[in-house]
Amino acid sequence: MNPAAACALTPSSLSGYHKGSMRILVTNDDGVQADGIFALKTALARENDVTVAAPERQQSATGHAITLHKPLRLTATKMRDGGSAWMSNGTPSDCATLGLLEAMGGSADMVVSGINHGPNLGWDVHYSGTVSAAIEATVMGAPSFAVSVATFEAEVHWDAAANFAAKLAHWLTRHPLPPNTILNVNVPNLPEREIRGVAVTTQGRRQYVDRIEKRMDPIGRPYYWLGGSLAEEALGAEAGTDVRAVADGWISVTPIHLDMTAYSLMPMLQDLTA
Repeated sequence: MNPAAACALTPSSLSGYHKGSMRILVTNDDGVQADGIFALKTALARENDVTVAAPERQQSATGHAITLHKPLRLTATKMRDGGSAWMSNGTPSDCATLGLLEAMGGSADMVVSGINHGPNLGWDVHYSGTVSAAIEATVMGAPSFAVSVATFEAEVHWDAAANFAAKLAHWLTRHPLPPNTILNVNVPNLPEREIRGVAVTTQGRRQYVDRIEKRMDPIGRPYYWLGGSLAEEALGAEAGTDVRAVADGWISVTPIHLDMTAYSLMPMLQDLTA
Protein backbone atom coordinates (compact mmCIF):
# COMPACT_ATOMS: atom_id res chain seq x y z
CA MET A 1 0.00 0.00 0.00
CA ASN A 2 1.41 3.34 -1.05
CA PRO A 3 1.19 5.81 1.86
CA ALA A 4 0.25 8.47 -0.67
CA ALA A 5 -3.12 6.77 -0.92
CA ALA A 6 -3.89 8.16 2.50
CA CYS A 7 -4.49 11.58 0.90
CA ALA A 8 -5.72 14.14 3.43
CA LEU A 9 -7.00 11.56 5.87
CA THR A 10 -3.83 10.82 7.83
CA PRO A 11 -2.99 10.28 11.50
CA SER A 12 -1.50 13.79 11.63
CA SER A 13 -4.62 15.39 10.18
CA LEU A 14 -6.76 13.51 12.68
CA SER A 15 -4.59 14.28 15.69
CA GLY A 16 -5.75 17.89 15.89
CA TYR A 17 -9.45 17.19 15.52
CA HIS A 18 -11.97 19.67 16.86
CA LYS A 19 -13.29 18.68 20.27
CA GLY A 20 -16.95 19.54 20.54
CA SER A 21 -19.96 17.64 21.74
CA MET A 22 -22.11 15.91 19.13
CA ARG A 23 -25.23 13.82 19.54
CA ILE A 24 -24.13 10.44 18.23
CA LEU A 25 -26.14 7.24 17.80
CA VAL A 26 -24.10 4.05 18.16
CA THR A 27 -25.41 0.74 16.84
CA ASN A 28 -24.00 -2.58 15.60
CA ASP A 29 -24.89 -6.11 14.51
CA ASP A 30 -23.04 -8.07 17.21
CA GLY A 31 -25.55 -7.18 19.92
CA VAL A 32 -25.90 -4.56 22.62
CA GLN A 33 -23.56 -6.34 25.06
CA ALA A 34 -20.77 -6.99 22.56
CA ASP A 35 -17.23 -5.92 23.39
CA GLY A 36 -16.94 -3.81 20.25
CA ILE A 37 -19.93 -1.56 20.85
CA PHE A 38 -18.84 -0.98 24.44
CA ALA A 39 -15.36 0.09 23.31
CA LEU A 40 -16.87 2.37 20.66
CA LYS A 41 -19.36 3.95 23.05
CA THR A 42 -16.65 4.54 25.62
CA ALA A 43 -14.33 6.28 23.15
CA LEU A 44 -17.03 8.47 21.60
CA ALA A 45 -18.54 9.41 24.97
CA ARG A 46 -15.34 11.13 26.10
CA GLU A 47 -16.35 14.19 24.06
CA ASN A 48 -19.91 13.52 22.89
CA ASP A 49 -23.46 12.75 23.95
CA VAL A 50 -23.82 9.11 22.91
CA THR A 51 -27.00 7.04 22.64
CA VAL A 52 -26.73 3.27 22.11
CA ALA A 53 -29.48 1.37 20.28
CA ALA A 54 -28.50 -2.12 19.16
CA PRO A 55 -29.89 -5.62 18.64
CA GLU A 56 -30.64 -7.67 21.73
CA ARG A 57 -28.72 -10.61 20.21
CA GLN A 58 -26.13 -11.43 17.57
CA GLN A 59 -27.31 -10.34 14.10
CA SER A 60 -24.23 -10.78 11.93
CA ALA A 61 -24.71 -11.24 8.17
CA THR A 62 -28.32 -10.04 8.23
CA GLY A 63 -27.57 -7.52 5.49
CA HIS A 64 -30.07 -4.70 5.09
CA ALA A 65 -33.08 -6.68 6.31
CA ILE A 66 -35.86 -4.68 7.95
CA THR A 67 -38.81 -5.97 9.97
CA LEU A 68 -42.25 -5.44 8.45
CA HIS A 69 -44.48 -8.31 9.59
CA LYS A 70 -44.07 -8.48 13.36
CA PRO A 71 -43.91 -5.94 16.19
CA LEU A 72 -40.62 -4.30 17.06
CA ARG A 73 -39.61 -3.67 20.66
CA LEU A 74 -37.23 -1.04 21.98
CA THR A 75 -36.32 -1.82 25.58
CA ALA A 76 -34.15 0.08 28.04
CA THR A 77 -31.13 -1.85 29.29
CA LYS A 78 -27.75 -1.30 30.93
CA MET A 79 -24.26 -1.78 29.55
CA ARG A 80 -21.44 -3.32 31.58
CA ASP A 81 -20.41 0.03 33.05
CA GLY A 82 -23.96 0.73 34.20
CA GLY A 83 -24.58 3.18 31.38
CA SER A 84 -27.99 3.32 29.74
CA ALA A 85 -28.69 1.76 26.35
CA TRP A 86 -31.57 0.58 24.20
CA MET A 87 -31.95 -2.89 22.75
CA SER A 88 -34.33 -4.15 20.09
CA ASN A 89 -35.57 -7.46 18.77
CA GLY A 90 -35.09 -6.02 15.29
CA THR A 91 -32.26 -6.09 12.79
CA PRO A 92 -29.31 -3.68 12.74
CA SER A 93 -31.13 -1.53 10.17
CA ASP A 94 -34.21 -1.53 12.40
CA CYS A 95 -32.01 -0.38 15.28
CA ALA A 96 -30.71 2.53 13.23
CA THR A 97 -34.30 3.55 12.48
CA LEU A 98 -35.59 3.08 16.03
CA GLY A 99 -32.53 4.72 17.49
CA LEU A 100 -32.88 7.83 15.34
CA LEU A 101 -36.65 8.22 15.42
CA GLU A 102 -37.48 7.01 18.92
CA ALA A 103 -34.43 6.94 21.19
CA MET A 104 -33.03 10.22 19.83
CA GLY A 105 -36.27 11.98 19.00
CA GLY A 106 -35.78 12.16 15.25
CA SER A 107 -32.26 13.46 14.72
CA ALA A 108 -28.58 12.86 15.41
CA ASP A 109 -25.43 14.63 14.35
CA MET A 110 -23.87 11.31 13.37
CA VAL A 111 -24.40 7.55 13.43
CA VAL A 112 -21.50 5.15 13.98
CA SER A 113 -22.03 1.41 13.50
CA GLY A 114 -19.64 -1.07 15.12
CA ILE A 115 -17.15 -2.00 16.20
CA ASN A 116 -17.72 -5.24 14.33
CA HIS A 117 -15.82 -8.33 15.47
CA GLY A 118 -14.65 -9.45 12.05
CA PRO A 119 -13.78 -7.87 8.70
CA ASN A 120 -16.23 -6.07 6.46
CA LEU A 121 -13.96 -5.95 3.44
CA GLY A 122 -14.71 -6.05 -0.25
CA TRP A 123 -17.95 -7.81 -1.06
CA ASP A 124 -18.59 -8.49 2.64
CA VAL A 125 -20.49 -5.19 2.69
CA HIS A 126 -23.41 -6.79 0.85
CA TYR A 127 -23.95 -9.21 3.76
CA SER A 128 -22.94 -6.95 6.62
CA GLY A 129 -25.46 -5.83 9.20
CA THR A 130 -22.86 -3.38 10.49
CA VAL A 131 -22.48 -1.61 7.15
CA SER A 132 -26.21 -1.81 6.44
CA ALA A 133 -27.05 -0.02 9.68
CA ALA A 134 -24.80 2.85 8.59
CA ILE A 135 -26.43 2.87 5.16
CA GLU A 136 -29.92 2.95 6.70
CA ALA A 137 -28.92 5.92 8.84
CA THR A 138 -27.62 7.72 5.76
CA VAL A 139 -30.88 7.02 3.93
CA MET A 140 -32.55 8.79 6.85
CA GLY A 141 -30.26 11.77 6.46
CA ALA A 142 -27.69 11.18 9.21
CA PRO A 143 -23.94 11.23 8.40
CA SER A 144 -22.71 7.72 9.09
CA PHE A 145 -19.79 5.35 9.01
CA ALA A 146 -19.15 1.71 9.90
CA VAL A 147 -16.06 0.39 11.66
CA SER A 148 -14.77 -3.16 12.02
CA VAL A 149 -11.72 -4.93 13.41
CA ALA A 150 -10.57 -7.33 10.72
CA THR A 151 -10.18 -10.47 12.80
CA PHE A 152 -12.21 -13.36 14.18
CA GLU A 153 -9.64 -14.05 16.89
CA ALA A 154 -10.75 -13.93 20.52
CA GLU A 155 -8.02 -11.43 21.46
CA VAL A 156 -8.96 -8.11 19.86
CA HIS A 157 -7.27 -4.69 20.03
CA TRP A 158 -10.53 -2.78 20.43
CA ASP A 159 -8.80 0.40 21.58
CA ALA A 160 -7.10 1.02 18.23
CA ALA A 161 -10.40 0.91 16.33
CA ALA A 162 -12.33 2.82 18.99
CA ASN A 163 -9.80 5.65 19.21
CA PHE A 164 -9.66 5.99 15.44
CA ALA A 165 -13.46 6.05 15.22
CA ALA A 166 -13.61 8.88 17.76
CA LYS A 167 -11.05 10.91 15.82
CA LEU A 168 -12.77 10.21 12.50
CA ALA A 169 -16.16 11.29 13.88
CA HIS A 170 -14.76 14.71 14.72
CA TRP A 171 -12.74 14.93 11.51
CA LEU A 172 -16.04 14.55 9.66
CA THR A 173 -17.47 17.62 11.39
CA ARG A 174 -14.94 19.64 9.37
CA HIS A 175 -15.15 17.48 6.24
CA PRO A 176 -18.85 16.55 5.84
CA LEU A 177 -19.74 13.58 3.70
CA PRO A 178 -21.85 14.23 0.59
CA PRO A 179 -25.41 12.86 0.60
CA ASN A 180 -25.97 9.14 0.09
CA THR A 181 -22.41 8.25 1.05
CA ILE A 182 -20.92 6.37 4.00
CA LEU A 183 -17.40 5.42 5.02
CA ASN A 184 -16.51 1.78 5.63
CA VAL A 185 -13.57 1.51 8.02
CA ASN A 186 -11.58 -1.67 8.65
CA VAL A 187 -8.82 -1.75 11.25
CA PRO A 188 -6.12 -4.44 11.41
CA ASN A 189 -6.00 -6.33 14.68
CA LEU A 190 -2.75 -4.79 15.86
CA PRO A 191 -1.65 -2.72 18.83
CA GLU A 192 -2.26 0.93 18.02
CA ARG A 193 1.48 1.69 17.83
CA GLU A 194 1.99 -1.00 15.16
CA ILE A 195 -0.65 0.26 12.72
CA ARG A 196 1.14 1.81 9.74
CA GLY A 197 -1.36 4.60 9.12
CA VAL A 198 -4.55 5.33 7.23
CA ALA A 199 -5.18 4.37 3.60
CA VAL A 200 -8.10 5.57 1.50
CA THR A 201 -9.04 2.52 -0.52
CA THR A 202 -11.33 1.07 -3.13
CA GLN A 203 -13.60 -1.87 -2.40
CA GLY A 204 -11.77 -5.11 -3.04
CA ARG A 205 -13.07 -8.52 -4.00
CA ARG A 206 -13.80 -10.96 -1.21
CA GLN A 207 -15.66 -13.92 -2.62
CA TYR A 208 -16.52 -17.06 -0.71
CA VAL A 209 -16.84 -20.65 -1.81
CA ASP A 210 -20.15 -21.63 -0.28
CA ARG A 211 -20.46 -24.90 1.55
CA ILE A 212 -23.58 -26.66 2.79
CA GLU A 213 -23.28 -29.25 5.54
CA LYS A 214 -26.30 -31.51 5.70
CA ARG A 215 -27.24 -33.23 8.96
CA MET A 216 -30.22 -35.20 10.25
CA ASP A 217 -32.29 -34.39 13.30
CA PRO A 218 -33.40 -37.14 15.77
CA ILE A 219 -36.56 -37.92 13.80
CA GLY A 220 -34.82 -38.18 10.46
CA ARG A 221 -35.46 -34.75 8.96
CA PRO A 222 -32.56 -32.99 7.22
CA TYR A 223 -31.20 -29.66 8.36
CA TYR A 224 -28.30 -27.60 7.07
CA TRP A 225 -25.41 -25.45 8.23
CA LEU A 226 -24.23 -22.81 5.80
CA GLY A 227 -20.54 -22.00 5.79
CA GLY A 228 -17.85 -20.92 3.42
CA SER A 229 -14.21 -20.18 2.89
CA LEU A 230 -12.53 -17.45 0.90
CA ALA A 231 -12.10 -18.27 -2.76
CA GLU A 232 -8.45 -18.64 -3.73
CA GLU A 233 -8.57 -15.67 -6.10
CA ALA A 234 -9.82 -13.44 -3.26
CA LEU A 235 -6.68 -14.06 -1.23
CA GLY A 236 -4.37 -12.21 -3.64
CA ALA A 237 -5.83 -8.75 -3.12
CA GLU A 238 -4.99 -5.98 -5.57
CA ALA A 239 -3.02 -2.94 -4.49
CA GLY A 240 -5.19 -0.01 -3.48
CA THR A 241 -8.04 -2.14 -2.14
CA ASP A 242 -9.34 -2.38 1.40
CA VAL A 243 -8.38 -6.05 1.53
CA ARG A 244 -4.74 -5.34 0.69
CA ALA A 245 -4.48 -2.31 2.97
CA VAL A 246 -5.59 -4.21 6.06
CA ALA A 247 -3.39 -7.19 5.21
CA ASP A 248 -0.44 -4.78 5.03
CA GLY A 249 -1.20 -3.22 8.42
CA TRP A 250 -3.09 -0.08 7.37
CA ILE A 251 -6.48 1.19 8.49
CA SER A 252 -8.63 1.18 5.36
CA VAL A 253 -11.24 3.88 4.78
CA THR A 254 -13.49 3.15 1.81
CA PRO A 255 -16.16 5.61 0.62
CA ILE A 256 -19.34 3.81 -0.42
CA HIS A 257 -22.15 5.39 -2.43
CA LEU A 258 -25.72 4.14 -2.29
CA ASP A 259 -26.11 4.45 -6.08
CA MET A 260 -25.17 1.02 -7.44
CA THR A 261 -25.87 1.87 -11.09
CA ALA A 262 -23.34 0.31 -13.49
CA TYR A 263 -22.86 3.46 -15.54
CA SER A 264 -20.37 1.79 -17.89
CA LEU A 265 -23.19 -0.41 -19.24
CA MET A 266 -25.59 2.45 -19.96
CA PRO A 267 -24.43 3.08 -23.57
CA MET A 268 -24.69 -0.61 -24.51
CA LEU A 269 -28.15 -0.93 -22.96
CA GLN A 270 -29.42 1.97 -25.06
CA ASP A 271 -29.70 -0.57 -27.89
CA LEU A 272 -32.71 -1.98 -26.04
CA THR A 273 -34.60 1.25 -26.66
CA ALA A 274 -34.04 1.27 -30.42
